[in-house]
Amino acid sequence: MQQEKLNPLLDLEVKIININEGKNEVIVTRCKKLYEYSIFIAKAHSFWKELGNLKEGIKAAIKYCQKHDILREFLKIHGREVLNMLYMEWNLEDAIAYAREESREDGRKEGREEVRIELAKKDKELADKDKELADIIAENARLRAQLELK
Repeated sequence: MQQEKLNPLLDLEVKIININEGKNEVIVTRCKKLYEYSIFIAKAHSFWKELGNLKEGIKAAIKYCQKHDILREFLKIHGREVLNMLYMEWNLEDAIAYAREESREDGRKEGREEVRIELAKKDKELADKDKELADIIAENARLRAQLELK
């Protein structure tokens, strides 16, 4: 049975806009919630760096924003959900970055091992050629000695 090819009912193009603090300010400042979200994310990063702990950094950003009337009502209602979502998302990003770095390091190790194997082969080839050359030099010396005797 042959399946009929379906045509999409909707084509969608999405433009991604960076709303991090200091980026695309014309767009961000047009919407108070978007602007406040931008501040919240910047504070979360800032507190994370300052405290050295992701979860505590997010908690501090939530408290800071509530105190300074930044997304206050939303964070009051959804603060725990925001904490869990950001913590999980950023931990996933860290895990992915760590896995990528491990893969790169594995690739480097593999590459170095391949180079070592190739160098060992070249060293053996050179040793064989050195032996051949030594044999040729010895043969030449023997032939010269014979010529001198004649």
